[in-house]
Amino acid sequence: MNCRRSLWLDTLALLRERGRGHRESGGFLLGRRVDSLRTIEAFLPYDDVDPQALRGTILFDGSKMDVVWNLCRRQGLEVVADVHTHPGGVGQSQTDRDNPMIPEVGHIALIVPNFADRAYFPGDIGIYEYRGRRQWIDRSDDADRYFAVRRFA
Repeated sequence: MNCRRSLWLDTLALLRERGRGHRESGGFLLGRRVDSLRTIEAFLPYDDVDPQALRGTILFDGSKMDVVWNLCRRQGLEVVADVHTHPGGVGQSQTDRDNPMIPEVGHIALIVPNFADRAYFPGDIGIYEYRGRRQWIDRSDDADRYFAVRRFA
């Protein structure tokens, strides 16, 4: 997965702003897939889709996904991953494991620590690949193979 550095930094700034330093925030990473390469082109915050999503933890109303799918269709994009913050580390909570935002095999979920209080990059974040049936593979230690932040992507 690739992301322009400027877009990633803007995404982290929005996560920090929306979380206000004391609550989780997150959103969908939209882009394109060519074969197995995903390129992130936009960030769609959860609370832009569901204004009630940020309540300390994230409680996203799945019935609002039509908004996401319609936006993707109009812009020729798809959800290539999701990202959210945690108050401390980058490990998945039981809620994260039990409730993938996109419950499709191969979906990637990113976790940014410390409510995105600064710029974090691959190697500093959690990277998890959904395998179905509430099973995940932790790709965090192999971040360079799964997520690249580049000046130009």
